[in-house]
Amino acid sequence: MCFNRTSVLKFTASSFILTTLLGNNFAFAQENLNANENENKDEVIVTARKKAESLQDVPLSVSSFSDELIQEANIFDSSELSDFTPGFQQQQSFGRDGDRPIIRGTSNILISEGKVGIFIDGVPFIGDSSALDFDGFQRIEVIRGPQSAIYGRGTLSGAINYATRPPSDERGGRIKLTAAEHDQYEIYGSLSGPITDNLKGFVSGKYYTLGGDRENSVTGDSLGQETISLNAGFNFTPTDNLDFGLRYIYSEDDDDHFPIALQDSSFNNCLQGGSRGYFCGTVDVPDVYTLATPELVDAGLQRKTHRLIGTADYNFENGMTLSGLFGFTDLNERSGVDQSYNASAPLFITSPFVCNAFIPDCLFGASGFYGDSGSDRQALSGELRLSSAQDQRFRWQFGGFVFNDERKGTDYALTQTEFGYDLISETDETNNYAVFGGVEYDVTEKLTGGVELRYASDKIQTRQGASYVLGDFFPDAANPSRVIAGEGTDRSATFESVLPRFTLDYQANNDLLFYGVVSKGNSPGGFNGVDAPATTYDEETLWNYEVGMKSQVNNLRFNLTGYYIDYSDQVLSSTFTTGPGGVNSFSDNVGDTEIFGLELDTQIDLSDSFSLLGTYALTDAQFKEGLSADQAYLFGGVGCQGVDLVNNDVTLPVGTIIGDGSALNVATSCAEFGDIGGQQAPLVSKHQLTLSADYQNDLGNTGMDWFARGDFIYRSSFFAQVHNLAESGDSSRFNFSTGVKNDNYTIRLWVKNAFQNEDVAGIIRYVDFAAPELNGDRQRAFGITPGSRRQFGATVSANF
Repeated sequence: MCFNRTSVLKFTASSFILTTLLGNNFAFAQENLNANENENKDEVIVTARKKAESLQDVPLSVSSFSDELIQEANIFDSSELSDFTPGFQQQQSFGRDGDRPIIRGTSNILISEGKVGIFIDGVPFIGDSSALDFDGFQRIEVIRGPQSAIYGRGTLSGAINYATRPPSDERGGRIKLTAAEHDQYEIYGSLSGPITDNLKGFVSGKYYTLGGDRENSVTGDSLGQETISLNAGFNFTPTDNLDFGLRYIYSEDDDDHFPIALQDSSFNNCLQGGSRGYFCGTVDVPDVYTLATPELVDAGLQRKTHRLIGTADYNFENGMTLSGLFGFTDLNERSGVDQSYNASAPLFITSPFVCNAFIPDCLFGASGFYGDSGSDRQALSGELRLSSAQDQRFRWQFGGFVFNDERKGTDYALTQTEFGYDLISETDETNNYAVFGGVEYDVTEKLTGGVELRYASDKIQTRQGASYVLGDFFPDAANPSRVIAGEGTDRSATFESVLPRFTLDYQANNDLLFYGVVSKGNSPGGFNGVDAPATTYDEETLWNYEVGMKSQVNNLRFNLTGYYIDYSDQVLSSTFTTGPGGVNSFSDNVGDTEIFGLELDTQIDLSDSFSLLGTYALTDAQFKEGLSADQAYLFGGVGCQGVDLVNNDVTLPVGTIIGDGSALNVATSCAEFGDIGGQQAPLVSKHQLTLSADYQNDLGNTGMDWFARGDFIYRSSFFAQVHNLAESGDSSRFNFSTGVKNDNYTIRLWVKNAFQNEDVAGIIRYVDFAAPELNGDRQRAFGITPGSRRQFGATVSANF
């Protein structure tokens, strides 16, 4: 992986600025450090292990974002959160639907859960987190490395815990207003305080709208977003030992079609001689977005979510604590997507005769690529945990966890296409039961060891989708009383796991901690569609080995972690041709991966007014071994199309025309062409860098402070797929903000992506359905999602 010339120049310029600042201020900074040698440092408290600990003392790799830091850095969503977190990337190819969080190179597949767990106050968060309202949280913790022993399912490579802001002890509130380019407007308001002596409550609401920075050329309309959210709850403390909390979160998202464009097969420049063609190099940011939204029932995303989060704590006289966590989610989602990504209305049935004679219920000329769909999802979770007193030399905790999650398709927007009548999609259900425990022992005053263990059972089920009577939705049908059976079938599988974590930390002095972690993570297997080449996929597991140091000497914080991950049976997506001739994707265990990484998080306060911050991550994720049917087909040519590389491999004879159009000189097996050993994992940037400068000082005698902040955010290129051919290109962005504030008021002027960097946010390997076939198959294409454009804005907030 190489830096391009522009990125090298920007990186060098930023390094020069940082070096100059350090050089000019080092003597003063050293004097300041010495002068403040005996002052207490600010302590950041986190709950990464479901107990309150100092960030600098917890033997894990954690990035903590206070509500103040979120405001200062103008972080709006989880994608921007990843910009400031080493080793964390957030892919959003489908707008605010189908999040793809990636921690430590464990590349994620589209619309999947199970690799990075999302939690609110330790309760599993169900659905996409990209629309979460950050104003409701007092802290966000990104915990890197497997968290399965503590947080359970869905935390193969890490977890993100959103800690809510509790009701205040005094009555008060907050109002915040934002106006920005691209027709972005926000209004947020909250009230909080005591209701009775033992009862405190809060309520908040937010309205957000974004006109959008990209336009649909079909309609001339911008592609925007809208969210209404409500957050309310209370804390009840009937006695000094007992505390209850209940929180209700409602959100309603109404987004236009996400901006995406097809880089069609005319851009393909490799593997065209004997295969279907591919693009080698850096993809371009699209200039035009052509989406057939008028053909959809309701283009974009419509989502309504109700969440309940309950907590309870009872503190015994002997220091033990009994804690309970409860979560409930009800989520209704509807979406309308032009799945051609270029309004081409692909058709596969070539004539009315074929349609009428061979395809049941075929409606000739009606494309199946205008996809409207709906789903209902409900999830319920509960956890009970008993913990010993935390001020003892020997500490322990144990507990149990239950979880149920059911998602089923609905009869929303059923249509008739050339493939027949739509079927209601199958129901997916997950039941998880777990018991867990852990002990921690102070071997000496400086050396502490800990062991945590979780046993879990995941039962994964699918059930055939609901049936419907044809005449209820298609009254003009020839046989309206006919019943259309649902999609899929009834299947079930159980995955059992034992997930340990071992920690050892050495507190060299009050300011220096060394630690080591060995931990195991897993993501249960599951089912593909019944027509996929592989109807099931196996569980993923990984072992994470890391060592780190945390240092905070007066005004300098320096946290460094190195790790190695042995990742088995990694799941990625592959494509296949459906019976009628369409294309679909399925999940497949492609092979084993090893990941080497380095993470740095540092801050130096050069004075009471001026701070420099930096993060860096090196993530080298390579397949040790593995086979990809798509890779074999691309490089081996049509002779390797559809070959079972494991059970029924094929050897191509001398003279066979392979993918690049050349003829084989030596007989070669398709498995050899499909070998992905040594390839980089897709969607993973090898380098991430953030440099920030923050300045605050008195504004004369006005009682106000003046502040300014600048951020440089760099991300190196990532590959679209295991083939390591098409890639995103590097991304470099500069954000700036300035303003004035006091204890009650803040006025902030800001700009994001100040120098108008045009970068790629997501790449989807796709197919050009409108192009003529090449070597007997449809040609490859790519769905390209752009990064956000430059945006100027202003935010005003007031506390009362």
